[in-house]
Amino acid sequence: MGTNPSQPKHAWQQSIKAPLIFSLVMGLVAGGIAAISASGGSDSPLRIDIGLTAFGIAFVGCLLVISVLTMVSKENPAELSEGSGVNRSSKNPDPKKNPDTNPDASPEA
Repeated sequence: MGTNPSQPKHAWQQSIKAPLIFSLVMGLVAGGIAAISASGGSDSPLRIDIGLTAFGIAFVGCLLVISVLTMVSKENPAELSEGSGVNRSSKNPDPKKNPDTNPDASPEA
């Protein structure tokens, strides 16, 4: 799979590699601690099933938290604040329309 020179290289904030590695490390730590602590001592065998469950929960949980934090920190494009959308600024309300120029407007009493 080659690289396309016309596409700019993504910054580390936009890469998926760092969150995956962080989630993998956190999952391994959680799985190791859970497997060792669930065994109940050195005489008992490791509880691999509990370790794998803790690994999966920690891995998915870390990815979820990282993705939410990434979406929150991402700036919105400037064109989203323009136009007549639902989220208009209340500081600068739209000017009142003149009923003489707008035939669809109902007369105010």
